Amino acid sequence: MIQLLNWFQTNYPTLKLALQQSNHNFDETETNPYHIEGDCWSHTMMVCKIAQLKGYDKVVQVSALLHDIGKPQSRKINPKNNHVQFFGHEELSAKLAEPLVQDLVKREMLTLEESEEVLVLIAFHGEIYKHRDEVEKQLQSKPTWFKHLLELSECDDLGRFSETMRPNDKLFRYNI
Repeated sequence: MIQLLNWFQTNYPTLKLALQQSNHNFDETETNPYHIEGDCWSHTMMVCKIAQLKGYDKVVQVSALLHDIGKPQSRKINPKNNHVQFFGHEELSAKLAEPLVQDLVKREMLTLEESEEVLVLIAFHGEIYKHRDEVEKQLQSKPTWFKHLLELSECDDLGRFSETMRPNDKLFRYNI
């Protein structure tokens, strides 16, 4: 993970800065109950640390690092509840990750197949909560990819402070 973090911070400092400046909160007085840790970079670092501590393979670790890079561009205030939300950040993150993943392939830090999997994991990391059965069906020919998606989702859930997480939440029923 250290090598990946060094690569990202050295080669993509503007993305890191955008994540640091993209706050999960509405403003300084109201916290986001799903992300009390604050900015997107802090959350990303927590997700990466969980992936490292769990010993997940490099596909999951790369996905953990890049899974939310679309959040700064998709950050909006939901007028219905006045909360910060990141509509469509998964798909945007996957799109923004394409050249970064290609860079990792050029540097021989990922294979071409691993790069394809990373992009799928990033694109689906939010869908697993809403449409688990559909996602599992789409990935049935690639059971390792589905397992890695569950691992990324676990890291994403654990890589935050939240007033709303309880032991019976979605993550804990995955039985990873």
